[in-house]
Amino acid sequence: MHALKSFIARDSFLAFADQVISSGTNFCLTLLLAQKLDIKSFGIYASIVLFLYLLVSITNALVIQPFQVIVVKIENKKQYITTLFLGIVLLLFIPPILIAILSQIFTKTGLFQVSPVDVICFVTGFLINDFFRKLLLGLSRIKEVFVMDILFLVLVALIFVLPKISLPQVLLFIGLSNLIATLPGFFFMVKNYQKPIIWRLFVREHLKQGKWLLSVAVVQWSSSNFFILVAGIYLGIEALGALRLVQSFFGIINIGLQTIENYFLPKIALLYHQNSTAAKNYLLRLTLTGACVFGVLTFLFFIFSNQIIVLAGGSKYQHYGYVIKMVAILYFFIFLGYPIRIIVRVLMLNKIFFTGYLLSFIASLATFHFLLHYSGLYGAVAGLIGNQIVMILYWRYQLNKKQFQLWK
Repeated sequence: MHALKSFIARDSFLAFADQVISSGTNFCLTLLLAQKLDIKSFGIYASIVLFLYLLVSITNALVIQPFQVIVVKIENKKQYITTLFLGIVLLLFIPPILIAILSQIFTKTGLFQVSPVDVICFVTGFLINDFFRKLLLGLSRIKEVFVMDILFLVLVALIFVLPKISLPQVLLFIGLSNLIATLPGFFFMVKNYQKPIIWRLFVREHLKQGKWLLSVAVVQWSSSNFFILVAGIYLGIEALGALRLVQSFFGIINIGLQTIENYFLPKIALLYHQNSTAAKNYLLRLTLTGACVFGVLTFLFFIFSNQIIVLAGGSKYQHYGYVIKMVAILYFFIFLGYPIRIIVRVLMLNKIFFTGYLLSFIASLATFHFLLHYSGLYGAVAGLIGNQIVMILYWRYQLNKKQFQLWK
């Protein structure tokens, strides 16, 4: 009993449990919206989420990703944290401008009409929540993050009891829930605020790391979502919604991947700074554990794909079961490349990281028409698998050139 209590009290367990709550909440929310909204409305929601992911990638590249690997070197952490907060506040002025412009374009072209106020609330709430979660996780403040995610879970649970809900209501409600859930983060910020006298040093370091990471963010988003967006154009907004629904269902697997990215990456970076061999062994143990869990989950998804898609989105999605099989194969390749991705991040080989995604995006541009025109959604997922293979081979080749052996 004492050993169990000690295990539960560990930060690593709390980080994983928190990621389960966070990913589980978003997973259930997506499935609920797929069932409550019609296919077109869910497709529009999926399109907005894809745009949101681009903004998240940009803010992470400039603020969070450099923070995750250099925080271990910073002595005056309070000034550093304050600088990060002020930086994210400045960046939050950009999305409303972009949303207003895009809203005008979409309205005039007749693609779809959504109130920019609802979208701005949705995007702003998500971005500030994402910032505080990753900041606190990087500082090993797991309990505050836990409270944030529990609070968000309680708030969005109200959607489950509503008989009907429209897309504008969904966007506004989720945005406000995210803002309210960030209260523990704001309290932490107030408690640890210190006038950032040496903010220029922090900004210079972030720009040094972020100049490549920002390029990576845009190219990575394009590489990961290009086929999805073009599928919406080639095959219709409903097909885009179906593909995003399947990807969201695989959010169960993303629990482990996000835990590694947000919690274990800074730890591996610190360990590598102290002892490279110990860091490699730690990553190996993490990979073997993940392989067992992910292998079982992807196998079950592949076998029961038809039943799962109906369970996830209802009978209106029953013809999309094959997409789950394809995405299961995709996640095999994603997991295969994850240890290599982590090492490239830890070594801060940002140029190599960027080039890998750039080559992947070029491959997408070269193949999308053929794959989507002749193979539909099969082609879209096949293109995503090809992107992963291109990145894995390139990153592995570059590590070998530098005579870096991940595992001997």
